[in-house]
Amino acid sequence: MRLERRSLEELRAAGTPVIGFWGMPPQHLLRRVAAAHPGVPFYDLDVDYGAPRTAVLPDAYCHIIRNCVDNALGLGPQLVCLAAATGDEKCDAARFAARLLKDTLHVPVLASENTGEPVRGEPLLCQSLGRVKHRAVRIMESVIEPLSDEERAHAQQHQCQPTHGFWGTPPHPIGVLDLFPETTHIFGWTRVVELGQPADLDAEMYVPDGLPTVFFAQGFCPKALLARSLAAQHRGMFVDVHDTLNAATRAKIEAFIRLTGGSL
Repeated sequence: MRLERRSLEELRAAGTPVIGFWGMPPQHLLRRVAAAHPGVPFYDLDVDYGAPRTAVLPDAYCHIIRNCVDNALGLGPQLVCLAAATGDEKCDAARFAARLLKDTLHVPVLASENTGEPVRGEPLLCQSLGRVKHRAVRIMESVIEPLSDEERAHAQQHQCQPTHGFWGTPPHPIGVLDLFPETTHIFGWTRVVELGQPADLDAEMYVPDGLPTVFFAQGFCPKALLARSLAAQHRGMFVDVHDTLNAATRAKIEAFIRLTGGSL
């Protein structure tokens, strides 16, 4: 399976057909869809590609789900199929969005639930040294394109002791992750995706005691309940971001990292 990484504008200009997906649909579904559309790449609808904003969703809504809907509608006839994670591994908003698109699009919308791979993976990228944004993006890309042997070996050789933690989903805007030092370990939903267990709530809530951690929630996401309670439990920092990272929130994150011994 192959992942398409171009922007929506570039993709539309090229006229490339794609299979849309969001979250982490089970591998058996992704393989079946790939076999039904030989050579057609997958396109992660969670990502902000600059799609025109539609009026389908309320203004006060999760930006990640807005990306999913706007991207799907923006692709038009280039979208040949949609594989949508809609169970405990994603969220109710994704389930509602899949139903909305099923009634709107003229392509198959395959809602799925992912209870986890038979063999639990390792949090290699979550615990390795390197830019947090790069690692989080690569974890999500691995849903379609697994780590190569070289990438796995590099991650194993660069496992590090953490100075900080980031807990949550890959955020919008993704640039939030540029605020964290390379010695940051990744937790929350991003980590359980790398483990191949996206519906494992116990694993999602795991954070080591004593590690200075920022607990992130997307604006209007129910996971804010988890993020806020875990932040209180671990004396971390709770952050709730919608649409843009404002100067005040950015300054708070930077101050938290500095005060807990990190370098930016």
